[in-house]
Amino acid sequence: MTSENCASAPNGYRERFGRLIELQHRVSQERNLARLPSLVMREVSELLAVDRSTLFLFDRQTMALRACFAEGVIGKAIVVPLRMGVIGTAILRRRSISLVDAYQHPYFNEEIDTLSGYKTENMLVVPIEGADGQVLGGIELLNTPLGRFAEADEMFVREAAGRLAALPDIDAASADREIAWLHERVEFDRGTVFKVDMGGGLLFAVHADGSGRVPISLNLKLGIAGLVALTGESLLVPDAHADPRFDASFDKKTGYATRQILCVPLRGSNGEALGVVQAINALRGEFTAEDLALLESVAGVVAIALDNAQLFHDGDRQFHSLVEALAASIDARDTLTAGHSKRVAQIALGIGRELGFPEADLDVLDVAALLHDYGKIGIADAVLKKEGKLDADEFAHMKTHAALTYDILEKIKFSRKYHNVPLIASSHHETLDGQGYPRGFELQEIPFMAKILTVADVFEALTADRHYRKGMSLGEAYAILDDGAGRKFEGRVVAALKQYLDKGGLEALGLN
Repeated sequence: MTSENCASAPNGYRERFGRLIELQHRVSQERNLARLPSLVMREVSELLAVDRSTLFLFDRQTMALRACFAEGVIGKAIVVPLRMGVIGTAILRRRSISLVDAYQHPYFNEEIDTLSGYKTENMLVVPIEGADGQVLGGIELLNTPLGRFAEADEMFVREAAGRLAALPDIDAASADREIAWLHERVEFDRGTVFKVDMGGGLLFAVHADGSGRVPISLNLKLGIAGLVALTGESLLVPDAHADPRFDASFDKKTGYATRQILCVPLRGSNGEALGVVQAINALRGEFTAEDLALLESVAGVVAIALDNAQLFHDGDRQFHSLVEALAASIDARDTLTAGHSKRVAQIALGIGRELGFPEADLDVLDVAALLHDYGKIGIADAVLKKEGKLDADEFAHMKTHAALTYDILEKIKFSRKYHNVPLIASSHHETLDGQGYPRGFELQEIPFMAKILTVADVFEALTADRHYRKGMSLGEAYAILDDGAGRKFEGRVVAALKQYLDKGGLEALGLN
């Protein structure tokens, strides 16, 4: 819309346009997936003047839509299952689908394989469309020995689908004939022809190679939200209960009366479905084409924000899983000390929470704690696993692990948030009196988070079994920490450790 058009537009539209820009500005700054839904959806309800709005996100693991924000719904999870398989998805989308590894694809439904005992590896699915664009069924080919179906294979399937679409009815005889014809031209193990019963919302097989007596049928009734998610097409439903695609079960459970629905898809940057935004029951009159266009604009803004937040979340989760794997790889070298890094992190986080650390700082502390002993990768097994006290040379060699931790971690391109992790992690043997290692830091030279790691590391080491002794009692460990408080250890940190342990930390660590 040009500035002239916007200036001449009705006040209501200009107000909506302005609020859309405000919404875009707010959500573009948000990276927290937990906060985004409520931030967006209440604004959507006001913007469109609707009674309720819902944000469904697509869960690829379970192949379902899950409501992450549902206005007016308390204590009830709204889940829309989408498991009608690849054939159902291809038919609803009116699009061919070719999979190289079926079990790795979210649309694949393993139930038929489970019933038949067959193992699907790769597949090609082509919808059967009539001249009027109506979908009549689909053809599914399974397991070509070549590893994947080629474009030429799809052309042959489309040719067979075209002949079936031209028939008055897709019966078993015609389906048998077309699959036999395809067997002569395409290398595949099994083929199936499905027929759609739109009235009953079913998809059933009229020919299925090797199925024996196992009936193959799928339910295509997904409700409005499920249909929009899979087809990627917006829907304006003026009378929900008169629409055969509407699933009235939730209204029956809650007593709510859905009259009208606007539902638009959320698409990620790669075009894949992220979910849907649904608006229910206009408060003023009926939904209009303008309302649909506005909700599609909002959905575009929401999809970008969700995509960015999901990318940030996935990157953060991947980073932390790698950190945990690195820590576990060190702990695994010695079965007696396995889990040491994770327990130190658990104790350090307990101390940090007692000291009032915000979540962002706790996250940094967690990463530093998990990696604090990574330099032990350079310590000889004869020293690391020695059953008995180390001699002077062995202890000198063991002490090098702190410097090695820094040397290794500084080579990692940490983001700005974690840029101090190498220094914090490698300073866990520094003490206030300057007698620690590797740098002999004292007092304020030691990063405060490293002071937390020092106490957490010493406490864990004192109370855990080692090759040369059994773990100390809580009283013995406290006595050593109290003796060093203010001299070797930060007194506030020792006090925070005790507070954490008194509030349930002992039970969490299995020390009670």
